[in-house]
Amino acid sequence: MMKHNNLFLWLLGLTVCWLASCSEEDGRVKYPYSCPELSGLQFSTTDQTPAADSLYFSVKIHDPETPLSTLEVKLMVGETLVSSQSIRTKGTDVSIVEKGIYIPFVADLEENQEAKVVLTAINVEGSEVSQTFDFHIVRPQIPEVLYLHYNGEVVEMARSAENPYLYLTEVSGSEEGYPMELTGKISTTESLDDAELIWGAAEKSNTAVLIEASGPSFAFDYRDWFVEQITFDVMTFKLGVVGFQKNLKIKETELIASEGLFRAQISFTQGEEFEMSGFEDVEHAYNRDFFSYNPDNGKFTFLRKSGTWEIYYSSKYNYIWVARMGDVAPACFWLAGHGFTSAPIWNTDYDTNDGWNMEDILQLGYIVPIGEQKYQTTVYLSNTHKWESFEIEIYSDLQWNKNKGMLLQEGSLSGDTDGIEISASNGITSGDGFVPGYYRLTFDTSQGVGKETLHIERLSD
Repeated sequence: MMKHNNLFLWLLGLTVCWLASCSEEDGRVKYPYSCPELSGLQFSTTDQTPAADSLYFSVKIHDPETPLSTLEVKLMVGETLVSSQSIRTKGTDVSIVEKGIYIPFVADLEENQEAKVVLTAINVEGSEVSQTFDFHIVRPQIPEVLYLHYNGEVVEMARSAENPYLYLTEVSGSEEGYPMELTGKISTTESLDDAELIWGAAEKSNTAVLIEASGPSFAFDYRDWFVEQITFDVMTFKLGVVGFQKNLKIKETELIASEGLFRAQISFTQGEEFEMSGFEDVEHAYNRDFFSYNPDNGKFTFLRKSGTWEIYYSSKYNYIWVARMGDVAPACFWLAGHGFTSAPIWNTDYDTNDGWNMEDILQLGYIVPIGEQKYQTTVYLSNTHKWESFEIEIYSDLQWNKNKGMLLQEGSLSGDTDGIEISASNGITSGDGFVPGYYRLTFDTSQGVGKETLHIERLSD
């Protein structure tokens, strides 16, 4: 009996070991060591391949004992991996015929740029072999004239005599120059459909990448410049301008152009007088909620609480926004919606603007304290844009919160209220008889949440 038990335990042990072995290998056949072989390697060129074109190769792959897995193909420029692809291979013999590798034309590509293709054959056991093909990438021939496409227009850009990579439009004959902001494409022929090379949208404004004719347009943004000429560098793929930038100062602090605006942080003392310089139409540009203006001496007076404030000036809208973007109620309130702007003059850009933006200062109103539990903001209201109405709401921060008040209701409004109504969301909206214009909005929160009042004063058309 003891012998039978020992035999049973011995057989059980063998079974466990066999199961463990199969579990570790997942039942896969393990092949003896061998290494793939590459032969008959041919490329469609011996040394040079144009960018924006393809390089083709043919190769045979053989492994004497182990099935093949993949052929890895890498395109390298220096130590930079430009592109890669993985080609599935099966069996022990594979022939690949005229497989294409696209050679991209990218920014900063040097003339006769050194490059290489690395082919790596791998079998199912992981053994591999590689071969490298060295060659040079040749920049495409760019014609003497390129074509800028924007706003339905096609404008020639001629090669610079001083810089063979730089192309320029003619000097604008308009008093306003070229648009400070546009979307467009640049092509090697007047017709996009016939062009071999087309530059369009990149991740950042004022840069471009090669695209198809139907691809998206690049963003050109020089909103704080007078643009005499538009330039494009076919080496760096960057758009630029010939023109001049405004020199704007408030209290001797220079405003710095950044992302389409002039910006600065400036410390003010309540009641102090100061000057602004460099503004073409400062009488319309200054912020009425923060400054008063004396046309006799050209000086301004700061009206609000002393401190450091953020300044944003848009030459496109000719207005100075003053705010602290981190402020929340009761330090301030925020106005959001559609059909309004803080600038005293309506700009047709707002006709197609959806509004309701809590990130763009140009689409917000900063409601500043002007006294004990009183707040003010001055805005242009219009119902002539695409929604045929205006609607604005009051928020306690830039996170769409109303948890600290400003819940207007019937009976809250006073002053020039013709055509202005309480909206369904406790803000205000336009109604019958509303006339667009520049309005001063003064809020009183002294009676508590839900009992705020709003006095409306019409300042101008």
